[in-house]
Amino acid sequence: MRKLLFLLLLLPTVIFAQNSWINIQLLTDDYPGETSWQITPPGGSPIIIGDDSITEANFLYDTIVELGGDIIVSIFDSYGDGLSASQWGGTDGWFLIQNDCQDTIMYVAGDFGASFIDTLTIAPCAPPAPDVPGCID
Repeated sequence: MRKLLFLLLLLPTVIFAQNSWINIQLLTDDYPGETSWQITPPGGSPIIIGDDSITEANFLYDTIVELGGDIIVSIFDSYGDGLSASQWGGTDGWFLIQNDCQDTIMYVAGDFGASFIDTLTIAPCAPPAPDVPGCID
């Protein structure tokens, strides 16, 4: 009986987390060495960590990750001004998480201080079609 109860509690989490994805984009500001971010399941350790200390200023980081269910997204700025550089004559940055089913799930830009942390639910979403060059007719 315990195994069945455990399976019934675990099954929705496993099913919900499958067949989903997110597109993560980060446009660094003029000070990318100050920026880091991570994605963590609730109560777990980070599964994706981004550290832009070696990235060029105003670089667009763009990747697709197979991931679903509840996640905690954290973005940090060691200087404490978020992705804001325009106050010093530079270009502000932004951080975006989206997919085709939910559109924009999270968008953070400008001065959010030293950290911005949010819990998101990524709904099931069929993966994007691969780019196939030429005619597929």
